Amino acid sequence: MGKVNILVTGSGSLYGVAIIKSLLDGPLQCKVIGCDTNPMTLGLYLAHRGYLVPLAKEEESWLKRIIEICKKESIDGIFIGSSHEIKLFARHRDIIKEATGATVFVHPPQMVDTCSDKWHTVLFLKNKGFYYPQTIPYPDHQAKLADFIKRVGFPLVVKPRTGAGSLGVEVVKTPRQLAEAIAGKENYIIQEYLPDQQGEYTVGVCINKKGDVLSSIALKRNLQDGMSVSALAEDYSDICGYCEQVARVLGAFGSCNLQLRIKNGLPYIFEINPRFSSSTGMRIALGVNEAELLIKSDLMGQQTEKPAIPKAGVIRQYIDFVIPIEDINRITSS
Repeated sequence: MGKVNILVTGSGSLYGVAIIKSLLDGPLQCKVIGCDTNPMTLGLYLAHRGYLVPLAKEEESWLKRIIEICKKESIDGIFIGSSHEIKLFARHRDIIKEATGATVFVHPPQMVDTCSDKWHTVLFLKNKGFYYPQTIPYPDHQAKLADFIKRVGFPLVVKPRTGAGSLGVEVVKTPRQLAEAIAGKENYIIQEYLPDQQGEYTVGVCINKKGDVLSSIALKRNLQDGMSVSALAEDYSDICGYCEQVARVLGAFGSCNLQLRIKNGLPYIFEINPRFSSSTGMRIALGVNEAELLIKSDLMGQQTEKPAIPKAGVIRQYIDFVIPIEDINRITSS
């Protein structure tokens, strides 16, 4: 295969921009196309060409537009930068492949469904013999709440079963705080608070279509408003190995992100995101470029080696970009 044509959707997200920049600056010399629902998103202007697409909730129009872009730009592979599109791409990946020849780097629908619901994630971990935080769904198991509190104790974590980041997440330390946090709530979980003395880890595992692990990296992260703002990379090979097992059992294909804390010396996963994560750019800075590895392995048929992880810290900083108004008008009218 010659030059590879890549579509990055949700190209204005933190990880969409990171993927685009890494492919533009990398050795593969990919033609990179960006698409997003909003003309004021950076990836549209960094990419070789940018397109607007309908919202994911407009499923029929959205799919038609994605296929149209793939055909027009002869797209070979698609990386997803929007969490709102994950389920759609998982559901339609075979249709897109048949219509355009493009490989969608998305996990199987069953895995996406499991990881998109935090209660289902806990059930998966429990049923497969992995470590998991004690959890009950609310209000489904409301009758069991008193016994759960007695058994687990405070503090507790209250959060929506679906969603990303820290939106809707509360740590409660008293019965009164718990009552206020769950009042009128639906589709929530109540979970034991995992100790944070040893920090919190975000782990990226990347797996190709054959089931081979192309890379894994654990970062001990510092959070601000639910986002990783700095992180340390050291010898976390035990954590990486454990998360590789989990990803394999899930049947992962592409990049997935596992978040965990250490309890009694063991890794307890509390969230699995079936996608690239906000720490994608940090991984790239440390030499772990998951998009590039997937292109080499699954589109170019090349052998790859797992990148060595340096012992280093990463500090995130934001940069402002100025976009000429004529470029914005061009994207809006295209």
